[in-house]
Amino acid sequence: CLKIMRKLDLHGFTLEEAYQEFTDFIYSAYEDNISKVEIITGNSGQIKKEFPHWAENNHQIRYIENSWHKGSFIVKIEKKY
Repeated sequence: CLKIMRKLDLHGFTLEEAYQEFTDFIYSAYEDNISKVEIITGNSGQIKKEFPHWAENNHQIRYIENSWHKGSFIVKIEKKY
């Protein structure tokens, strides 16, 4: 099991701000060759609802899974070649 290297908490952001934070965060993790991160969306709300679509359309993400506490996602990032 790979260790989570970084976390991003999207609480308090508007949907637009959260999307920008997410894309910057994923790009940064990809550039730094970090393979696994956690993104905290909260248990409900628009950000949690939209997040799977954001991840699906991001080519630097291999897959996502719900974390054990349902308020965040574990994100597996592609290897940088």
